[in-house]
Amino acid sequence: MVVYNATNAGTFRSKGGSLSEKLGYEFGNISDGIATARIQTVDLTASMVSGTSLAANGVDLASGTNATFYAVFVAPADLQIVGMVTYTTEAYVKETTDAKIELKTEAATPVLKCSYVFPVGGQVVKTTVTTAPSSPSVASGQALDMIVTQSASTSGTGHAKVFLKYTIN
Repeated sequence: MVVYNATNAGTFRSKGGSLSEKLGYEFGNISDGIATARIQTVDLTASMVSGTSLAANGVDLASGTNATFYAVFVAPADLQIVGMVTYTTEAYVKETTDAKIELKTEAATPVLKCSYVFPVGGQVVKTTVTTAPSSPSVASGQALDMIVTQSASTSGTGHAKVFLKYTIN
């Protein structure tokens, strides 16, 4: 998170430019800090937890059965998706299919909002990846579904937590 650190009086006086330019620079820094502070994060896999093992937390990437988790998030207001964050809680090893996590609108014709395909070569535990949205706008009251395409379970492994980062319009 960006934090605004005020310029002290001595540094402010020694900066070149007019008073308006100096103030404009400081106000720009304040604006950047406020914009960053507006980012909200929600755990879409909060109910998928294990109290006994990190590896069993989050969505299963290798059970061999694809899954759709309905209404994992409902927009509290019009918002903009900043990114989808995946965090592997168990190392991902591909078997037959590339594991993929998608966020789509819950609609007759779903709109893809974010997608992440796990690397063919696998992914080590405790890896964090942020994926930019393909379609960032979400209307108030719109639900998002999480669709997980899983690798087969014979030799494939993997679990991941999924987080949504957004700002309210």
